[in-house]
Amino acid sequence: MPLSLSTNTLTKNSSAGGGTFQDVSNILLAEAIDNIEPAAPNKELVTNITIPSGHYQVTVPVYGRTTAVALSEGVDISPVQGPEVANVVTQTASEHGVMTFVSDRLAYQGNDDAVAIVGEQHGRAVGRLLDQDIIGLFDGFSNSIGSAGAALNLNSIAVAVSFLRSDDSTYGPAPNPINASLHPEQIRRLITDVAGQANSITTFGGEPIPTGLSEDIVKNYMRGRDPLFGVPIIESPNISRDGSDDAKGAVFSTRALHLAMENEIRAEEERDASLRGTEIVTVGVWGQGETVDVWGVEMLGDAVSLS
Repeated sequence: MPLSLSTNTLTKNSSAGGGTFQDVSNILLAEAIDNIEPAAPNKELVTNITIPSGHYQVTVPVYGRTTAVALSEGVDISPVQGPEVANVVTQTASEHGVMTFVSDRLAYQGNDDAVAIVGEQHGRAVGRLLDQDIIGLFDGFSNSIGSAGAALNLNSIAVAVSFLRSDDSTYGPAPNPINASLHPEQIRRLITDVAGQANSITTFGGEPIPTGLSEDIVKNYMRGRDPLFGVPIIESPNISRDGSDDAKGAVFSTRALHLAMENEIRAEEERDASLRGTEIVTVGVWGQGETVDVWGVEMLGDAVSLS
């Protein structure tokens, strides 16, 4: 769901020299809201739950599987008491924000480009933090594939996908969509492996494979364009590397994780006469958590650059 902007405290004309602060704030905030979601690619990979404004807690029911049975002629079907609630997750949200000081001189000069850059940085800062909070959940998955210092490969993705699509006695197979969120360097190594395997195969069903197959795989099967084993590969630059240059991505169902968030990004301004300027504060309210552990797999692998 697209985010909206609450600017109820930013509608007044605060005079700054000969200009108005309203124009400056509108530019800054428009840029901020436009840059939050591009900076948080993992936001759309999890279940999004809208928290009503002013609320900081939401209950997330986790339903188990419902079993159908064979029927006999003339025999009444036994009622099912609805999907069984296998678990209940209580998610608490908290405030996250960033503050920028805009001087009277900047507002007076009407330097739209400079103000737009500040707004862009606001949006990226909030989006980056939101994305990092979601990424932090990857390490919580009980199941993990890969090892420190070793590159992820084609088989790594295949094993993760086959595990998620296998039946689980409590929750069933992981529902679609399933995505892979990986560090850019993890993806580069995956591309190298996929391309190498494609080049090693010269025939299929007795017929030669057209030239350029490796190139097609590199171009189309990576970075979310086309799926690999039915799973899009999403580049997540906000995934961090540890001291050994290893990174932890994940392959997971959208319903494995959740993000509970207010739909509005709040923004307020406060005049500081002694500093001759105005503080702009942008605040988002969210909380994130794991919904079903067996519907996600952590992907650990080497992510060193320039190697």
